Amino acid sequence: MDDNLLEEYLDRPVRIHFSPDKVGPGLASYVDGKLYDYSVNGILIEERDGSLDYIPFLAVRLVQIKPKASLWERLTGSG
Repeated sequence: MDDNLLEEYLDRPVRIHFSPDKVGPGLASYVDGKLYDYSVNGILIEERDGSLDYIPFLAVRLVQIKPKASLWERLTGSG
């Protein structure tokens, strides 16, 4: 794996899906936030309230990265 794989995605909205064995009854199977930082051990995301969450890669099943808005979406505020 490229050590700088996530570098270009910093400050982008992400959804982190947890491994099924890491989710308990009544808990969410994913978390949304902004990619704040990462290391070889895990991901740090910023939630909407400004708090930071550290998620170890052992608990991650999938990282969804939302695409950048197109020029038209940025100009019109849509999307």
